[in-house]
Amino acid sequence: MLKPLYKYLLATILIMSSISLQAFDFGSVLGGGDSSGSDTNVFDIGEMISGVKDITRTITGIDEEDEIEIGRDAAAVLLGASKPVNDPELQRYVNRIGRWVVDQTDRAHLPWRFAVLRSDAVNAFATPGGNIFITDGLLHLLNSEAELAAVISHEVAHVIKKHHIKAMSSLNTSGLSGLIKLASLTKEGKSNQMATQMVGQVKDMYLRGLDKDDEFEADSMGTVIASRAGYDPFALMAVLQTLDSLDPEDSGLALLYKTHPPASDRLDKLEPVLDQLDESAQESPEPQKRFNRYVRKRS
Repeated sequence: MLKPLYKYLLATILIMSSISLQAFDFGSVLGGGDSSGSDTNVFDIGEMISGVKDITRTITGIDEEDEIEIGRDAAAVLLGASKPVNDPELQRYVNRIGRWVVDQTDRAHLPWRFAVLRSDAVNAFATPGGNIFITDGLLHLLNSEAELAAVISHEVAHVIKKHHIKAMSSLNTSGLSGLIKLASLTKEGKSNQMATQMVGQVKDMYLRGLDKDDEFEADSMGTVIASRAGYDPFALMAVLQTLDSLDPEDSGLALLYKTHPPASDRLDKLEPVLDQLDESAQESPEPQKRFNRYVRKRS
């Protein structure tokens, strides 16, 4: 049951992301800057930069192949609850933004996939190995391409730091070795054995959420990644301010509030990072035109 769902995801997103990144004209996003991401002196925040471009493993004992297998199974569980929005242009657009963002990291080689899910809930999710999902509910709250890139970058940071692997290891009674065993069952085609063990564990993790310090770290690292991609470093702050202004009784926010620290706390933690980034950074008009074309048209 799990594998066909993931194949549906791959088929959908591969079709939707068939246009090359070169056709996307990211020069305007960078404002004429170097797209290689080599200008690290612009963002002088030391270890955070090295954490983006010189990744060290935070979880040992699991290789990328196992990480990707675990992520595929987790993605299948999420897709069992919500399917991708049937809008090929929108999905291509989000994949282009996502690919540009991950190209700023040393894990660009992962099989990254990005999708907008048909859900009114306000949330975004990542799975190990590079599957990123944003709900329609959250997308409709965003005001610019920079804010979209900031949300994606936050989720990318979770994958880079293997936060979900850490969380799933703590939930698994056998720890990390248990996760590796589940991945091996998948590779051996024993999906039924894997399903009974994995589905409950994945649901439990996404209902509980990650450690709050992992969320703070993803905010900080995500801001750096988005900045390296040429986006306004204050965009995530704008997203958090929007979330902070919403009615906490809104049912669409229930899971987000349950699984994430309060937006006000996240803003406080993010300020020291923003103090070290370029305050004059501004998004050029072209990205906003793209955002209006692919996202605002659906509002």
